[in-house]
Amino acid sequence: MEQLNKTQSQRLPFLIGVAGGTASGKSSVCTKIMEQLGQAEMDHTQRQVVAISQDSFYRELTPTEKAKAQRGMFNFDHPDAFNEDLMYETLQCILKGNKVEIPSYNYCTNSLDFENMLVIYPADVVLFEGILVFYFPKIRDLFHMKLFVDTDSDTRLARRVPRDINERGRDLDAVLTQYMTFVKPAFEEFCSPTKKFADVIIPRGADNTVAIDLIVQHIRDFLNNRSLYGSTGNMSLFMNLDLSSGSSGAMAGDAGTYTAIRRFSTLCKELNMQGNVFFETNKNLPHH
Repeated sequence: MEQLNKTQSQRLPFLIGVAGGTASGKSSVCTKIMEQLGQAEMDHTQRQVVAISQDSFYRELTPTEKAKAQRGMFNFDHPDAFNEDLMYETLQCILKGNKVEIPSYNYCTNSLDFENMLVIYPADVVLFEGILVFYFPKIRDLFHMKLFVDTDSDTRLARRVPRDINERGRDLDAVLTQYMTFVKPAFEEFCSPTKKFADVIIPRGADNTVAIDLIVQHIRDFLNNRSLYGSTGNMSLFMNLDLSSGSSGAMAGDAGTYTAIRRFSTLCKELNMQGNVFFETNKNLPHH
């Protein structure tokens, strides 16, 4: 039992950040990934892969800010709208393999819902999606893989308008005013520049089946690798750590590491050959 607990304590999650502009398809990409991995319909307590939205980390608004939000005059796309410290602390807890509770977000009232807390159970892979998940340096550095969903601005606006009207109870004038006043400028100033930090850029979001299939295969390889060895073993590759560091955490010898490198190199080549996906060179991996 002692050995079992030790093994379980080593099973720390693989954290994937999914960034992109409003209505770019971030949540749809996460949903597709979970569906292909057979996780979407699984009980929350049994899932190996879970998804979390950055929206759960909007900070509480003051009465004055709430009044502005009701008129569509509060900038929810600015970094100051988020509780950076809480986001960081929560992700740290998740990375330690702890169960966490976060509030859901009510888009109609522009407030956090603490009565309907979301319970995030320890998982092997955690997808964290949001418009500014790569903006904050200390949070960005926590991710083992970073995806950026890159969708045309006209397409994003065309998706946002009916979503905000039908699902969030807003009128057309308010949606367009908020978009032109806050959403578009904030995307250009804060979100779009973070694309340079991404490992994988996914054009067209969930419609890009090639990109999603390759990412799903990468996650599946990680899960199979973990199941095979029952610990974090050989995860220096998957977690983008320096393989030449000679860390005592590495396991299974050179043969296992070599196999993992070959698998990852194949993934890079496949992505580069596809016109649909851009794969940034991983600076932490040895080059040949």
